[in-house]
Amino acid sequence: MGLRFTFAASACALALSACTGLEAAPRAAALEPQPMGAQARAVEITPGGVEAHMRFLADDLLAGRLAGEPGYDIAARYVEAHYRLVGLEPAGEHDSFYQTVPLQLMRAVVDGGALAIKGEALEPGEDFIASAHGVHDQSAIEAEAVFVGHGLNVPSLGLNAYEGVELDGKIAVILLASPQGLPGDVAAHLNATRTRAQHAAEAGAAGLIVIRPQGVTRWTFERLIRFIGRERMSTEAAALSTELNVVATISEAAANRLFAAGGHDFETIAAAARAGAAVESFPLGVTVSLGQETARDTLQSDNVMAVLPGSDPMLADEPVVVTAHLDHVGACGPAEAADRICNGAIDNAAGVAIMLETARAMAAGPAPRRPVVFVALAAEEQGLLGSAHLAVNPTPATRGAVANVNLDMPVILYEFSDLLAFGAEHSSLGPLAATAAARMGVQLSPDPIPEQAFFTRSDHYNFVRAGVPSLFLMTGFSSPQEAADEGRGFMGFLNGDYHGPGDDMSQPIRFDEGAKFARINQAVIEAIANAEDTPSWNADSVFAP
Repeated sequence: MGLRFTFAASACALALSACTGLEAAPRAAALEPQPMGAQARAVEITPGGVEAHMRFLADDLLAGRLAGEPGYDIAARYVEAHYRLVGLEPAGEHDSFYQTVPLQLMRAVVDGGALAIKGEALEPGEDFIASAHGVHDQSAIEAEAVFVGHGLNVPSLGLNAYEGVELDGKIAVILLASPQGLPGDVAAHLNATRTRAQHAAEAGAAGLIVIRPQGVTRWTFERLIRFIGRERMSTEAAALSTELNVVATISEAAANRLFAAGGHDFETIAAAARAGAAVESFPLGVTVSLGQETARDTLQSDNVMAVLPGSDPMLADEPVVVTAHLDHVGACGPAEAADRICNGAIDNAAGVAIMLETARAMAAGPAPRRPVVFVALAAEEQGLLGSAHLAVNPTPATRGAVANVNLDMPVILYEFSDLLAFGAEHSSLGPLAATAAARMGVQLSPDPIPEQAFFTRSDHYNFVRAGVPSLFLMTGFSSPQEAADEGRGFMGFLNGDYHGPGDDMSQPIRFDEGAKFARINQAVIEAIANAEDTPSWNADSVFAP
């Protein structure tokens, strides 16, 4: 109670009206939202509005807004206060502005892992790593192993490693490599172990063994083993498929032993994968035993949610969900540093500030046809956890979501003349966003750095996985040369203050560019919320359900 009170009291000094009674009343008992009257009129998004939100959210008193910590809770109450101030309605659980996100600090117990090939035990931490499980503290399986190549089932790309393979109750063995020549966002999605685990579980597998050969992936077994036994935050919705009893990663030496036990040569298969050749599926003819043990502690954080009701009763069950992650990484500087707090001003106080200003402008009317739900998400920095939970466990206000617009790390340090809309090419949201942005004098540009895999690194990705057409909006790379020379461009930030103590309010932040980004964001959201047709995936998109 002492630490929470200290943070709350200090933060209230910055925004007294937003924090009055911070600890005095339960959430549901706070003031009623203000109704939007018939005389509501449009309001102007201003640089001062963006700056005010950022200065509160990125202040040292919030200690970097780490999920599950008091600083994050204060930020959440601040967002709730502004939802109420502009007249939005609760969109969380139990008619509140909050959705509880059940988190867990989990780690694989190294000595609790087990792997045996034809009864011959291998050494945990040397030959294999058994992953921490999202649900089971202990689990085990003994079954026949089946090699399923790259383990991908994407018929639209001609990939079906499970065709003609009997896998029910067996252990799938995959080689973590992807076909050549795929777009960056598609490759990032397919390269994710979570995607392979999902495909294996859908094919009926009860366990999964992953092989990461040199020359095929940067994240080899040798790199992963450095992090063995390390604690990490997760939530059930973001875990590797909970339908699999055990997921393990094995070394190349262990892979050689596994394949040799069935009379096969792993090196030949690995060489083919390195050359980009197709890898066929086949039964290994070997019985394998797998086991894992997970240690976990539970905690929780909150998504903060509000809805602007739509004006068309026929579209009331087609909400558009707007997201921006509220958390950051806490104290991340060196222990001996004078300033250890990573304030997260650009990442992502800027995104939340722009979302709040967009909500304020839209709440003044006129109301969009579809409901618009605004969500400040928890634990993005820990693995997109708040969005993973919401996408799988929608609240009544977000159930049936037809679109997601995500705001993460708008780098408002320079004058931008274009907009990045990750995911625009995959659904009808792309043309809507392009037209809306053009009316604001800004064009959409293709992803200039696909190798960074931004498409899978922000919260919209969990909505994509749940089948919801999504856009991730970010400031583009076009800027005056002098700003780029001073390192204030996008890449200057990414290679400099990103996830460091330097991402604070001392930066030369362009609040005017933040206001411009918010106006464009409002135009895009309104175009989606007022569209005649329900947003839909393009027929040729790999993400189409």
